[in-house]
Amino acid sequence: MNKFYSTLAALAVFTTGNLLAQDASALTNALEGTASAYDCSYKVKDANQTILLNGSNATQIFSACTDGKLMEVTLDIKSLNDRGTYTVEVRSMNGVVLDIARFKQGQVVDGQVVLPMETRVKSGLNYILNVSADSGYELSLRAQHGPMGTLTIDGSPYRGKLVGEFGFKTVEANGLSNDEGRTGQTNDDNGIATEKSANGLCNTEVSAHTGRIATSGETIGQTFTACATGHLEQISYQIQHIDGDFVGRISLKDARNNTLFSQEVSARNVRNGLLVVPMSEKVREGADYTIFLKSIHGTRLAVLANENPADALGTCTFNGTELETNACFSALVKEKTNDTPSSLSETELKVTAYPNPFQNELGIRIDGIEEGKVIVQLLDFAGNVLRADLININPDNKVVNFNTDDLNDVGFYSLRVVHGKKVTHTTVIKN
Repeated sequence: MNKFYSTLAALAVFTTGNLLAQDASALTNALEGTASAYDCSYKVKDANQTILLNGSNATQIFSACTDGKLMEVTLDIKSLNDRGTYTVEVRSMNGVVLDIARFKQGQVVDGQVVLPMETRVKSGLNYILNVSADSGYELSLRAQHGPMGTLTIDGSPYRGKLVGEFGFKTVEANGLSNDEGRTGQTNDDNGIATEKSANGLCNTEVSAHTGRIATSGETIGQTFTACATGHLEQISYQIQHIDGDFVGRISLKDARNNTLFSQEVSARNVRNGLLVVPMSEKVREGADYTIFLKSIHGTRLAVLANENPADALGTCTFNGTELETNACFSALVKEKTNDTPSSLSETELKVTAYPNPFQNELGIRIDGIEEGKVIVQLLDFAGNVLRADLININPDNKVVNFNTDDLNDVGFYSLRVVHGKKVTHTTVIKN
């Protein structure tokens, strides 16, 4: 039996190259040393570092050494707040929560906490352990210094591994579920779309969903490639669940990790299952960008996701750990065209639409000019003009209102404002 597990460890190194599998000493079994309740385990010992969590998360990738169940997770603890309750999740590499446990100070004995689990696993597959501590309730975890690649702290890569043990029990394959927590599988060929409309708007989108990614303080990141050069008018996420008191932050970064946009969001930003955030950020066709969505104050959010490899678009991360899925999102870009020479200039018109999303009435405020005639049009994505008005802008008159009672179609519309050679487009939503 010992020879079998030694062979298993060597095979893991050869076939997967996983950093966790490369430590052959991490695979042990019930016949080594004292009797064990495990058929095999993955263990990291010899702590030489401490990781402090306070309103943050530690995310560790680990591998299953058998087909069966993860029965226990043991973590080495240096210190913790006597009033804190700490959460430990086991997730698939698609971000799906497979198991969850919580602990308090009274469960820590001799610097260790042992958490019972019942997580179905498959040999050789990777899984995520996510440990979180609320703000004001510090938790100090022990770690072993080592190579990067399997551990992140609040989204940032960390050199090393958490010290502890994962204990596994072998179960016959016919007693295991094969879905790894997947729900709502679909083979929709239209799961991802990049389309351009008649008025120069292009939309990069992952739409069909096969599962979800839940968060209560972690960060979900999604990369995408801009479909045109111009302005990113809007980003949105498909939402499966959101707390009524949800508060979070959404941000946009370029490939150099520069923050281009950051805004607090709440449950009020969600309409008809979409978390919609309007913006107007310059993007370049073919360049990569990342959307980050983080829940704060412990409020919960679940984003729909698509784990179909054929539909892969960019990379999705959970607290900095790369997942084998994509969030369901859209990125709407207004393309720069020859007839809109001022669309990317610093002297462009500034158009504010409110409320956005709108229902029965849409207000439009125009800034960037002191006086002059301005054409304001409301268009659908086919380029049809639905509303139009000509107003004389002056310091006392910069607002026009459109009655939208008879617009029956819920969805995206475009506001076009023309002043001489200056043209600007703003995306609005009818709900």
